[in-house]
Amino acid sequence: IETLEVAVLVPFRRGPDLVAFSCLGPKRSGDIYTPTDLAWLGAVAGKVSDRLLALDATAVAEQARAMQEALRRYVPGAVAARLASGQDIEAGEREVTVLFVDIRGYTGFSEARQAEEIFHTVNRYTEMVSQLVRARGGSVVEFHGDGLLAVFGAPDALAMKERAAVQVGCEIIAGMAALPAPLAAEAPLSVGVGISTGPAFVGNIQSSDRFIWTVIGNTVNLAARLQGMTRELDAAVAIDDTTFRRAGRETCAAFVRHADLAIRGRAQP
Repeated sequence: IETLEVAVLVPFRRGPDLVAFSCLGPKRSGDIYTPTDLAWLGAVAGKVSDRLLALDATAVAEQARAMQEALRRYVPGAVAARLASGQDIEAGEREVTVLFVDIRGYTGFSEARQAEEIFHTVNRYTEMVSQLVRARGGSVVEFHGDGLLAVFGAPDALAMKERAAVQVGCEIIAGMAALPAPLAAEAPLSVGVGISTGPAFVGNIQSSDRFIWTVIGNTVNLAARLQGMTRELDAAVAIDDTTFRRAGRETCAAFVRHADLAIRGRAQP
């Protein structure tokens, strides 16, 4: 105080840290600072310190929100929402409906094109498909080149998950027909969709540097096999019997039953 030639120093803190102080000179009237004056100044300092702490907390909250938004861009939305709210991602077996979709003729399509053109075409396709999946309450688990895996009923339960998956499968076919062809002289790209319902293990798999949320099991394999069979069945969407029965006649009115088909890699038809 003597060095600064002031009468009072008012400290301002952010939590335990002293971040600033205000210097007050002698009163012009020549009076001294009374205990009441000092109490008022202390109250002002306390209010300013609280505000500094609040501003710091606001900055942290803004940073957290920005990180959450970035997280949502790289993991399924339902998973990101659980993580943001502090909920655990429970791993275990549960009944789900799995949807596989794959671009037909992707290898031949890619062979004659530059990587940038392939990227933009696939990007339009994945954006459209993922929007349809999310709109019906599903979660996109992964993209792999020309393919996509989605699950309905995980991580959150979904009423009528079978119906939602079949509706999305049919909407994907219509959406692909509406997408512009890569070149004006070409026909639109087509896809095959496979859907199955049953038990699967849902949870995080540990890789060397991160967790990967995924769905694994016989039901997933069946959906992939059904997707692969769409071409030989001359079908756009192929679903298993469980999905057919639960989705309802109205939803599945356009489907044709194929009984006792052999499925590659599976003992049961």
